[in-house]
Amino acid sequence: MRRRVGIGIVAVLAVAWGSPAEAGPAAAPQASAAASAAGAASAGNVGNAADDAAMTVAELDRMLAPLADPDTARRAAAAKALMELGADATRAIEKKLAEYRRSTLEVQPVVKAVRDTNPGKMGENWDLCDGLLKLKADGPAFKLTIGSVVLVRALAHIGTMPAVRAMVPVALDHGKALMGDLQTQLRALGEKAVAALIESRKDPSGEVRRFATAQLEAMQKRLPGEAVQTKNNQILADVLRAYGDVRDMDAMSIILSFVSSDRAEVRAAARDALASFGQDAIWKLREAYTNLIGKPAPEAWTADQVAKELFGAYDRFRLQEVYTLLEDGLRKYGEGKLEDATVDFDKVLARQPLLDRRAEMVPAYVVLAQQIEDADRPRALALFRKALRLDPEGPRVGQVQSEIAYLEGMDLLGRGIADADTFRRALALDGGNAKARAELDRLEAASEVRQEKTRRWAAGGAVIALAIACIVLFGGGGKKKKPAATARA
Repeated sequence: MRRRVGIGIVAVLAVAWGSPAEAGPAAAPQASAAASAAGAASAGNVGNAADDAAMTVAELDRMLAPLADPDTARRAAAAKALMELGADATRAIEKKLAEYRRSTLEVQPVVKAVRDTNPGKMGENWDLCDGLLKLKADGPAFKLTIGSVVLVRALAHIGTMPAVRAMVPVALDHGKALMGDLQTQLRALGEKAVAALIESRKDPSGEVRRFATAQLEAMQKRLPGEAVQTKNNQILADVLRAYGDVRDMDAMSIILSFVSSDRAEVRAAARDALASFGQDAIWKLREAYTNLIGKPAPEAWTADQVAKELFGAYDRFRLQEVYTLLEDGLRKYGEGKLEDATVDFDKVLARQPLLDRRAEMVPAYVVLAQQIEDADRPRALALFRKALRLDPEGPRVGQVQSEIAYLEGMDLLGRGIADADTFRRALALDGGNAKARAELDRLEAASEVRQEKTRRWAAGGAVIALAIACIVLFGGGGKKKKPAATARA
């Protein structure tokens, strides 16, 4: 008992203070998990999954503590663990930076000490974090400085829009002592930082707004036409929504150009952004409606009504080519050209995965899969699964699920696993699946043969065992005993 108590105390101290072996990235999850468990026990209830997964400020504090340790190796390991945090830590980091912001401790002397100990090295490629890790840990101001610098890098590593948004205010913290380092991190992020910098243009602080604009200009992303130059759908969607959030009238034409995009994520973001302008967008919307339809929108329509009709018209025009492809594929299916039909259907689904008429493509995929399932089972299985996704509640669902179960059973057989249940399931889903019936009959017949052989071997073994027992019991009865004296001699 004493030994267990001792081990428990050591474990608690290890979590609270960290040991050299635990100071690396592995220490953070352990401390985080322990704190999560303790928090859950004290709260007495369970929140939603997102809240449970998110890091708390208390957990973050435990990870930050070793940054002030005299041992530089432990400091470096703690910094590495912090800079590898995931998106679930964003909110805790933001709160911690806000707490640092309220501090009256002087950061500038600590940054100056780093410069003084590294003369001639402070330049574009210089990393302030490296300098702080090598500097002697001395006092609360050092802890605040290195904590701020490391947390900014943690946010940069996360790289999401909320994370970058939390980075921007640090530029003005502590007398702008960390502005240069923050600029380096933002420019290293490149286009990932654009949306957050656009949003920062509506910050209550004029200095923050000017800083954000200066960064966009330095990155050549100040104009809306420049900011949307990216191949990343998520970044583009964030940029469009950011322009809607700040209601930048100069960006409205750019946003309108994306409301009919083939990329669903971008299209939705552009339409959300336009909705943010409200009635201010009415004239641009009317202009776009007139250009597309060929006649002006009724004067009584509000911006929301014009937008709804405009988007509906864009969808009809955008989907015209998609429906043409669909009709071509259906015609080829009717002519028995299954390969050509499914090629057209694949193009339709690439353009419009949730097309309202997608169930019409199912028969072509099913028939083609049935034709090739003996020669190319993996492709046939993929085709059946695609058919099931297209119409999960349609009239063919039982047949398709039966075929999938049959092919999965055949795949197991190919790996030496005879699972009759998969074929029974196939027959339960579709009693007319002749291939599943034939395979099940074959497996059951083979099982009967094996059982009959087993019974014969068992019967034969029993006879042999009985014979041996009889020999042992009765075979030595005719032998005479030797006289006792002889036996003793």
